[in-house]
Amino acid sequence: MSDDDLARLQRAAAARNRAEGLTGLLIYDNGRFFQWLEGPEESLEKVWQSIQRDPRHGAIDLLGRTQTPVRCFGEWDMKLSTRSLTQQKTNAGFIHLPPTLIDTLNRRPHAAAELLASMAIRSPVVIAREPLLVGGGGRAPLPRPKHDVLKNVVESVLVPQLAALHVDSVTLPAVDPRIAELARLLVATDPESGLARMAELQALSQSISVLSRDLYEPLARSLGDLWIDDDCTELEMTVALCRVQSAMRQSTSAAQRLPVANLPAVLVTPQPGELHRLGASLDAEVLWQAGWNTQYEAPATDAALEQLVADTWFDALDLSLSSSLHREQWLPRMAQTIRHVRDASRNPQLVVVVGGRVFHEREETGTDIGADAGNRSAPLLAAKIMASLKR
Repeated sequence: MSDDDLARLQRAAAARNRAEGLTGLLIYDNGRFFQWLEGPEESLEKVWQSIQRDPRHGAIDLLGRTQTPVRCFGEWDMKLSTRSLTQQKTNAGFIHLPPTLIDTLNRRPHAAAELLASMAIRSPVVIAREPLLVGGGGRAPLPRPKHDVLKNVVESVLVPQLAALHVDSVTLPAVDPRIAELARLLVATDPESGLARMAELQALSQSISVLSRDLYEPLARSLGDLWIDDDCTELEMTVALCRVQSAMRQSTSAAQRLPVANLPAVLVTPQPGELHRLGASLDAEVLWQAGWNTQYEAPATDAALEQLVADTWFDALDLSLSSSLHREQWLPRMAQTIRHVRDASRNPQLVVVVGGRVFHEREETGTDIGADAGNRSAPLLAAKIMASLKR
């Protein structure tokens, strides 16, 4: 089809969807379409029957169908993307997608639901099994998740949790004056007013993912900024971080888990020698509440960390630096830790994801030091791990 043919098709599909209360995405590549439709079941069935009757279509495959409480593309009557899309065609009806996504769709069409949902979802939270026991070296390697398990997670777990995440949002701005003021209160000699203020902000959401993104992580960076600006000592900043971590633990003490079997086992640990452990604690709490098979440790040395991954099978390691300070000078040391851990790991394909303020500000630094991915926020960790496991 020519660009003009596609433009006419997009306009017709958008008008039809608008009339039926449907939204979605249409991808065209070399004579092949991938289409995502969402909306009321009756309207979907009506349009689906129309698609099947259209003589321009052939070899139609239904790649997935499920009920979810949220739309992935709720603002789009129907966007269209194609590899040959020119800049002049980019408007309300067209969207650029990564060429790698289109390539992957062609190679793995039955992963379409998973791939397209991952593109639409900004802060996914994924789920898994019971915690591992420490030590006990006899555990056999756990099989990697099969595609149907991953697809089920996207459809029945990931999308519903995303809905809860966006409905239950604190929505604090990135540089919120309340966060900066709270940081100053927490480094004070008497932190009572700061702790009371933090409890008020914690009460705005029941979601650890939302609180991590909108409260705990920006608060840690604000505390680091106070130290960088010589407005507090490193000891005062560290004590304040301990207060934040304690308040987080208290607020999540009654949290419930959502158990789902046969998903990755993750070791969460700060970089050996790193005293600031709030980031690792948030990562572990987010994964644990979501049901992941999560083990949190704080090894004092690289040798202790290497022993952990040698004794027990892990699918992934989440390794973190300070959430408050940039720690660029630690990157060569972290790179060495990653190399040694890979060599020692019982799992020869161990996935390593790294976090901390330095990766929040420049995610690609993670791959620069030998990790599979850098992670800028605890709610995104699950998606980073899953994406790395699928490579």
